[in-house]
Amino acid sequence: MKDKIRILTLNINNINMQDLLQELQVVLDSRNKKKLIFTPNSEIAVLAFDDSDFSHMLNSADYLIPDGAGLLIAARILNRNLKERVAGYDLMKSLLNIINGRDNSIYFLGGRSDVIELAVKNIRREMEDINIAGYHHGYFDQNKQVKIIEEINQKEPDILLVGMGVPRQEEFLYHNIDSLNIKIGLTVGGSFDVLAGQIKRAPLWIQKIYLEWFYRLLQEPKRLKRMFRLPRFIFLNLKEKYNL
Repeated sequence: MKDKIRILTLNINNINMQDLLQELQVVLDSRNKKKLIFTPNSEIAVLAFDDSDFSHMLNSADYLIPDGAGLLIAARILNRNLKERVAGYDLMKSLLNIINGRDNSIYFLGGRSDVIELAVKNIRREMEDINIAGYHHGYFDQNKQVKIIEEINQKEPDILLVGMGVPRQEEFLYHNIDSLNIKIGLTVGGSFDVLAGQIKRAPLWIQKIYLEWFYRLLQEPKRLKRMFRLPRFIFLNLKEKYNL
């Protein structure tokens, strides 16, 4: 697996942000290229470890980038160092900056209706020349999904951001990527909440010491149950390292 590092059951791309953006720039400038990007963290890696179908789904992506700092820690434990963390939020913002003032367009899918509306409003205020093809909240059934896909295809956005939580966002893109008229499909988790100002991103110094998860937990105590997967993630990697 060239330029990929195995962590539990996932084949993580060993790529830095600069190189990834250069490759995606080529995709945006092309007519017939399409790339699917998933953004796993430690929690998602544990879910994939427990669910082979979900693991297969993640590994099918063109890019499986190390969104969580825990993946870098695991890589070090296994002596398989990753170049750097490529946070999904930072990738999303970089793509927004790239297309601002260009003909490329973007579509936002996910979040509550009030959140996605505010997120789009804030982006338009920050980037006056960005081409937003459309947006839709993430609360819809299968029948509504067909109509949403039709709308996306009619507007032909170059980039589709999907923030509907794990594993729903991955399932949506995995099952529909071939039929979507887009160039880049990217899962963004709860990033729309940050864009809307509902949740604050951790300061850079907290990100650098790998405590962004704790900063997020302080803002959303309901995430506590999910955090129990983190020690299990470390245990599973130690178990692999020492053949326990």
